[in-house]
Amino acid sequence: MLKWLGRTFSIRTAVQAGRENPVLLSTVKKSSIIYDQIPLRDFISDEEGNELARSLYLEINEICNSILPVAICREKLAATMLRFASFQVLVIPPHPEDDTSGLRGQPGITGDLKAHLVELAEENAELRSELHGATESPGFDTVRESVLRSYWKAFWYLETFNAARVALGDNAEGCDWYMPFMHAACANCEHIYRRELGLPPAFAGDVANTAATAYSIFTDIVLSGAGNPAVEWRDYYKDSDIPTPSFDP
Repeated sequence: MLKWLGRTFSIRTAVQAGRENPVLLSTVKKSSIIYDQIPLRDFISDEEGNELARSLYLEINEICNSILPVAICREKLAATMLRFASFQVLVIPPHPEDDTSGLRGQPGITGDLKAHLVELAEENAELRSELHGATESPGFDTVRESVLRSYWKAFWYLETFNAARVALGDNAEGCDWYMPFMHAACANCEHIYRRELGLPPAFAGDVANTAATAYSIFTDIVLSGAGNPAVEWRDYYKDSDIPTPSFDP
């Protein structure tokens, strides 16, 4: 477990510990496990890691102390999902390399963007902001390292908020909406990047722009409080030609 989280719990009295929210306890434990499993340490200092842990703990605590914990958790998860997706589509490798994300080949996601990192760093304002302090004309390796650093930070936060979501019971066995949401966010980000690069859409022909709009609406459905956003989204577009992911419920 991260040092800061360990210190946080060690200074609590027995009474305080007894009052601890079980969602908080299980989420913090899961978050610590995730941190130990990912290579974020390769990109940040121990001091930054502890600062991120402190910030993340406060965010989880905010969820647990809210009168509407599920809604607040969804807000944090959705905001982090959109940030995560903006980096996820940039690290998915092209064929024939293995894709551990399982997203390549899903509608709207190709794995082609990794080769365009330098161009995107010049075209996309948000991606340029990730490179503050880098050289004026960063090369591929500099951009790639910056993207990976941001990607793993976003991954850690996203998986932590997802752990809180599951602990709150905002999921459904066998037909959960987390991966469909990830797919929708990533497909929408890829569409935006490809447009900025002047590349053809990843969605097929006539439905390209319609599909991108449809996938962007997934976030609105998540934030609307729908019981199962994936089911609601799929039902809304069931009579259209919008392609759906293979892991749809």
